[in-house]
Amino acid sequence: MTVKYFTVIVMRSAFTLKSTKIPKPTIARLCKVLGILDGTDPLNSTSGTISSKEIGQKIGVKPFSIRKDFTFLSNINTSNSGYNINKLKNEISSFLGFTQEKKACVIGLGQLGEALLNYSNIFTANFKIIAGFDSSINRIETMKTEIPLYPTCDLIEIITKNQIDLAVLTISNQISGTIIDRLIKSKIKGIVNFSPNILSLPDDIYISNIDIEGEFRFLSALFNLKYNKNL
Repeated sequence: MTVKYFTVIVMRSAFTLKSTKIPKPTIARLCKVLGILDGTDPLNSTSGTISSKEIGQKIGVKPFSIRKDFTFLSNINTSNSGYNINKLKNEISSFLGFTQEKKACVIGLGQLGEALLNYSNIFTANFKIIAGFDSSINRIETMKTEIPLYPTCDLIEIITKNQIDLAVLTISNQISGTIIDRLIKSKIKGIVNFSPNILSLPDDIYISNIDIEGEFRFLSALFNLKYNKNL
C-alpha cells in the first residue's frame, strides 16, 4: 500500500525539466510506459506484444499520443496491432538512459527517510540507494539499516567519492543553506524534494518537488466540490 501511494504522488509531482528537444509530456509518458512494461511479463501474454490501445488504457491517455511518443524511438515503428514487450522495454530504457544504474542517497533520516532506506528494494535495478545522511549523530548511530549512514557534513565527500547522481530530501524542517551549498558543490544531478521548501537551484540540477500536503489538498478539494452541495 505504501509503495503504491508514493508512486501516485511521484507521478503527480512538479518536475522541473531543463531545455531539451524532447517534449516534457513525452518524457513523462515514456517513464510511465516503462513502469507498465516492467510489470508486464511477455510469457503471460499470448502474443508477447502489447498495443498502443492497451498502454493508453493503463496510463490514461489516447493511443494516438502513445504512438506519437514512440516516433522518438529510433528502432520502434508505430503500430496499432502491437509492440514486442521486451524490445519496447529495452528501447525505452536505452532512450531514457536507464541502461546504467543510478546511485542515490537520502538526506534526512526521520520516519520518511528511514522508510525509504528500509524499503529501498521497491526501486528497480536502475536505481540504488547507497547512503543516508542526517545532522543528528545519535540518529545515525542508533538507526538499524544495511545502508551506510553519514553526518551531513560529509555530503560533498561521500557523494563525490561514490558518484551519486540523485538525492532524496526528506528533511521536515527548514533546509539550511549549508546543505544546499554542499549538494551544489558535490555536483549532484537530480533532487527529489519531499521537504516543505520549494528549492531554487542552478540550471544543471534537476528537481522534483513532491508536495504531499498539496496533493491531499487537491484531492480533498475535488471531492468537496463534487459532494458538498454547500460549496
